Amino acid sequence: MSAVRFFPQKIEGRHVLFALFAFFGVMFIVNGIFLYYAVGTFNGFETKDAYRRGLTYNERIATQAAQTARGWKPKAHYEAKAKKLIFELRDAQGKGVAGLTISGLVRHPVTDKQDQNVSLKESTPARYSVSLELPPGQWIFSGRATGIGGSVFHFKQRLWVKGNP
Repeated sequence: MSAVRFFPQKIEGRHVLFALFAFFGVMFIVNGIFLYYAVGTFNGFETKDAYRRGLTYNERIATQAAQTARGWKPKAHYEAKAKKLIFELRDAQGKGVAGLTISGLVRHPVTDKQDQNVSLKESTPARYSVSLELPPGQWIFSGRATGIGGSVFHFKQRLWVKGNP
């Protein structure tokens, strides 16, 4: 009976080829696993200066709880024909909230090339607007409404601007 040899006595080209395929095959499998878990666990959130924001986390929770208790409901829409962004803020009873200073950012979720800072003026009682030209697509309007007495209300609304048919 002859002994089974795991290593050849002479290394030939096919041995080197097999070793290369095995090495890179293992590398591709391991990198694929890492890539799968990296993409699968990243939630997409990105925060600038996370440490400093974390220091004031409890204050932000208290501010958010007070804002929620106030019961205000924001509503924003874009009128394409008039090229105006309209914003209304209703209290818990459904009445419009007047006398606010509203500023914010209208941004495209994909790129920051078309982002615009806006400051809305009260056109009619409890209705705020600004002239603005937005191309068709999805937009995010985030901002703050500052009331008399310094009360602040933060909001974020999604806008859909329809294209011409």
